[in-house]
This record gives sequence, C-alpha cells and structure tokens, in this order.
Amino acid sequence: MGECLLRLRRLLLPGANPLARPSDRLEGRVLTLVLLLPLVATPFAVASGAQTYGEWLGVASSQARERQQVTAVLLEDAGPPPAAVRAGSRPRAGVRATWQAPDGSARTGMVAAPAGSPERSRVRIWTDRSGRAVPAPMTSAAAVREATAAAATLWLTVLFGAVGGFWVFRRCLDRLRRCNWQREWEHFERHWSGYRDSGEG
Repeated sequence: MGECLLRLRRLLLPGANPLARPSDRLEGRVLTLVLLLPLVATPFAVASGAQTYGEWLGVASSQARERQQVTAVLLEDAGPPPAAVRAGSRPRAGVRATWQAPDGSARTGMVAAPAGSPERSRVRIWTDRSGRAVPAPMTSAAAVREATAAAATLWLTVLFGAVGGFWVFRRCLDRLRRCNWQREWEHFERHWSGYRDSGEG
C-alpha cells in the first residue's frame, strides 16, 4: 500500500525528480485532472439524481391518483407452477379474468394470478380510470432506485471515461517516449562508435 502511494506521488509530482522529463510533468498534470474529475462530477451526479427522483415521484403520485385496485374473478385455471420453482416463492401466471370498471361495466382481459389458482378465484388487480388492467403504480422506493441509478450512471460514466482517456493518453505518451529514446540511443551510438574507432586507431 505504501509503495503504491509513493508511486502515485511520484507520478503526480514528477517535478521533484531532477531526472523528470517534460512528458513526465505532462503526465502528472493529466493524472491530477483524472483524479479530480470524479470529485467535480459528484455534485452534478447528486443533482441529476435529485432531479430524477422528483420526476419519478411525480409519476408515482400521478399513477396513485389515476389507478385503483379492484377484484377480478378468474375465468379459467391459472395452471400449476413450474416444477423448478414449485418449492420457492409462488410464481404468477397470465389468465383470463373479468372485473368491474369504474363506470359499472364488466371488463374482461388477461391478469396476473398466482399459479395454480382455480377458476372463479378472486385476485386483486390495478385498473386505470377507464377500467383497463394496468401495472401497480410506482412507489416512492422505486423512485429512489431510479434516482440512484441515474446518479450512479453519470458518476461512473465520468470515472470510466476519465480512466479510459488517461489510459489512451499514456499509451500514446509511452510510444512517443520510446521513439525519442530510440532516436537518442541511435545518436549516442554513432558518437560512441566513432570514439571507439578513434581510440583503436
């Protein structure tokens, strides 16, 4: 752990090293920016999550006002549960049923009922103002999950984008360093070869 921190310090502050190259200093500045970006993005991610929460909470409130629970009567057996999940939580199956709309008219359609329910069983379903079967209204807990997902998505996008960008940048920088090192070595080798030739003569 201490060695990793020391290496990170050397990357961030190469100026303290007299052997540091300009590319090393540039890499340190870019790495500092990469480390700061997730911190800078944090309040924006929180704001995005708060906005998303407000939007979904409005949707949940609207659905709670427009949807109501009614009792539906199954018109057929719901069928046995699959053997793979028979010992676990009771699965649900789609089955035809009838129920009463807010205007008093009878409605028929597919509803989700516990698997294995016999014909004429009663199940509670959600309907809209027109009496059409709809999913249950969103809850405040679901709004929290959506907000958390939005905030986490934004923050992780910035984090991985910064890390990925730095990885590409360092690969390019390392390639440039190797090219410069190769040119310097070839230049040194020519002078060194000439010195050896003159010494032998």
